[in-house]
Amino acid sequence: MKSTMYKAARTTTLCGLAPTLMLVAQDSAGGPVGTQELEEVVVTASRVEERLLNSSASLTVLTTEDLSRMTGSGVADFLRDVPGLQVSDSGQAGLKRIRIRGEDSRRSAILVDSHELADHSEVGTPLTIHPDMISRIEVLRGSGSVLYGSKALSGVTNLMTLKGGTAPLQATVKGGYDGTTGGDSFFASVHGNVDGWSYRLAGADSDHGLRRTPDGRVDNTAFENQGYYGFLEKSAGNHTLALTWDRYESSSEIFVEESVRTTFPVTDLKLSTPQRDRERFAVDYHWEPGAYALDRLTVTGFVQDSLRNFVTETATVFFQRDIDTQSTLRSDGLLVQADWLPLGDHSLISGLQYSNDDVDQTRQVDTFSWTPAAVTGIERIEDEAHIRTLALFLQDRWTVSERLTATAGVRYYQVDGELDESDRPGLSAGSLDSDSHLIASAGLSWTLQGGSVLRANVSEGYLYPSLMQLATGAYAGSSFINPQSDLTAETSVNYELGWRLMSDQWTVDTAAFYADSEDYIDHVFCTEVDECLGFNDKIYRNIGSSKAYGVELYLAWQDQDQRLRPYLNLTWMQRQNDYGDFDTWKTGIPSLAGRAGLVLEPGLPGAWSSLWADLYLRGESASQLQEPGRRGIVETTRSGWSTINAAVGMSLGESVVLAVDLQNLLDRRYRESAENLLAPGRSASMKLTWNIK
Repeated sequence: MKSTMYKAARTTTLCGLAPTLMLVAQDSAGGPVGTQELEEVVVTASRVEERLLNSSASLTVLTTEDLSRMTGSGVADFLRDVPGLQVSDSGQAGLKRIRIRGEDSRRSAILVDSHELADHSEVGTPLTIHPDMISRIEVLRGSGSVLYGSKALSGVTNLMTLKGGTAPLQATVKGGYDGTTGGDSFFASVHGNVDGWSYRLAGADSDHGLRRTPDGRVDNTAFENQGYYGFLEKSAGNHTLALTWDRYESSSEIFVEESVRTTFPVTDLKLSTPQRDRERFAVDYHWEPGAYALDRLTVTGFVQDSLRNFVTETATVFFQRDIDTQSTLRSDGLLVQADWLPLGDHSLISGLQYSNDDVDQTRQVDTFSWTPAAVTGIERIEDEAHIRTLALFLQDRWTVSERLTATAGVRYYQVDGELDESDRPGLSAGSLDSDSHLIASAGLSWTLQGGSVLRANVSEGYLYPSLMQLATGAYAGSSFINPQSDLTAETSVNYELGWRLMSDQWTVDTAAFYADSEDYIDHVFCTEVDECLGFNDKIYRNIGSSKAYGVELYLAWQDQDQRLRPYLNLTWMQRQNDYGDFDTWKTGIPSLAGRAGLVLEPGLPGAWSSLWADLYLRGESASQLQEPGRRGIVETTRSGWSTINAAVGMSLGESVVLAVDLQNLLDRRYRESAENLLAPGRSASMKLTWNIK
């Protein structure tokens, strides 16, 4: 009788970005006799642990090993190849955002350890955390509003930070170099576990210069950031209490295209973000009684301050105006979640969530005018406003049969806002439009023979207007975008059908989706009835709707020896925007985008046994964008592009890991569809990690 042994082998995860571990059963002669998948557990899709393979949602997971092989200068760079996702820079190389399935960045929720990174700016939430502080990333595509609230209309990105260690004293040191910017980064961490006390202290620093492209260095693209992190956790019986502190400090120059800088009446426009800082204190308590019908109780609370300094220097043919905006966003949040013991075939979670966002903003407007179009002088404007949200949610998981599982959830919102004070002419303190709303979601997961799962879900999305849209407004160059206190919340309905397969040699994850969104908020030029103060001012309005559909596909194969793994990651998408006066399919979304590559792990003898290489193509098709302008429809065209890239690396056990990324080997000149900056030229980046145990 042959003995059976298990060895660690590598296959590609469902996320389609990097390898993960499986256990491959072998007989004594070394031949494979079957596979036993390690339980890849995710929490973002349902707020409870579940196997990724069985989730009815579209999910992407980046594990610790995946992240150790990446050399990007920011978290958004790690997400660039997630299906259905685009990276958006808004001219700020150091403050990138992400877009999911073509939606604007502000319609996507960014979480750190399931706590929301609140933001009320026009262009959405930047990922203000140092990449080396993260141990895992889960991305949910499609609305997560039922479980995660208003910002999750198009999806959720959950950035999970490093926790404690396994020995009394451990340390990690990382150093990196970015050839695109001539930038360097450094990270150091001390962590461990002593008598049930788990802890970590970490710090990071990054400094990046001007971006290098095939056209040369690009002005106003330098940035820097620092990160600090502390974690302490104690477990006693079935109780766990954790305290977390993290701080992120950054500054970023802002690139402005020549066409924008010289569009009449503007003759020059300079922007910068000298400060974009964030600090969070969080407490997490977990109790697992396993009795009294209660399986687990979670109570989490956090206080978060986001500091923003935005500087605008505008010269026009009529006047010159410098605007210095400083704002503090205080966000308080509380979540109480109860996971109930199964009752028959049903498992229920329930929760209460409270949040309060309070903006305190000061603008100093310094104007020098040589025409009657503006008045020379210094104006100081102070605004303070807040939004409070109380929500209740329920989600039931029903095991219909051995192979079929159904999930259904609801969330009820009660939202209230107020402009507490304002010095700006035309604005007065008072209550903002309040709202109550009920949304729902439902999903099915059906396990087939051969390790595959069919899935389907429908989910509603809900996005309440921001404080900038409702109360404070914003400057955009020489014009002011006026707030509107009675805006209607944006809503959506999302449908998905998907199929997942994991076998000895094949991994497939595909989803077809359709999204219908209503009451989009955008800014349009003022009319006489709006009584705006400036002739070039704009105002926020609910102006239209959109429809989007597409297919996301990840496909991978590996040989019997686990040494050769070709893969394909492809998204096809179409999107229509309706602005009321006109509708268009030219929405800036490329029809095709993705990555195709070949991973090699030759298994060489000796110190080279852990060598790996990934040669891949990345690209997207051409895109066109039509938007309403003051003098008619404005159209922007982006050419399609593709680049040849390579990543190589090796590890010495778990102690030392070296990763090298070779980007745009042919030095191709291109610009990604959602970015303002010209893409980097030929460059090499590296990261060296040393784990001390």
